[in-house]
Amino acid sequence: MEIQKLNWAGLKLTSNNKTILIDAVEDFSYYKPVLGDAVEQVIKFSDDIQADYILFTHLHLDHFDKGVIKKCLKKEGKLIVYSELEPFVRKYVEDIEIIVLNLDETFTESGITFQPVFAMDGVGEIQSSWIVEDKTTKVFHGGDTIWHNQFWKLGKENENIDYAFLPVNGVVVNFEIIGLEYSPIPASLDLKEAFVAAHLLHAKKLVPIHYGLFAHEKCYIPQLFDENDLKQISEEVEQNYTILKDGAILAES
Repeated sequence: MEIQKLNWAGLKLTSNNKTILIDAVEDFSYYKPVLGDAVEQVIKFSDDIQADYILFTHLHLDHFDKGVIKKCLKKEGKLIVYSELEPFVRKYVEDIEIIVLNLDETFTESGITFQPVFAMDGVGEIQSSWIVEDKTTKVFHGGDTIWHNQFWKLGKENENIDYAFLPVNGVVVNFEIIGLEYSPIPASLDLKEAFVAAHLLHAKKLVPIHYGLFAHEKCYIPQLFDENDLKQISEEVEQNYTILKDGAILAES
């Protein structure tokens, strides 16, 4: 399996001549009032990728891009959707084959297995994580989940995870602009929580996602960290990690 990191939480997986997109977003403009401007150039990929499968963890527009689905999904491609999101997704897409899965249910095609598993959204909306596996590699994608009590269970039930792609920005959000009361509690995993989650998942490596690209002084305040923090927490938790920049391909995969 070849793994490429796209913008923010996005991944492109290539396996058995099939292309898979997870949380692949190119247009973040709708969220500019709360995320601010991207601090780095956003990768434009939709003209170059034709996907056989598209998955997303939830419907926040920094994880779900209708434009990417329209441009990138092949005519015979499939949208793979967690069942609780299906009614909402069908309002956005037409004439696309949708594979609907309950939590822990699997769908296998072309030697690739897809499975939605438990997650918790930071503002209480519907979210799943995803496990995608072929003969060589098993990937866990955690969207922007917060800490929850199912990581132990997920680690026991889903052996041999190679890479856990988990959010690490521990962001505090102030979304009063859209009617949510302010809370100082982070709305995604922070760095230490992500390391511990990866450890409980028994992942060979944590790959941090969902950090660095956005910050807003009033609405979207991420926790910052540096290489020393990564090394210190990795040693403390005894969890290996690798950093993958946007656009980079995971050489080890």
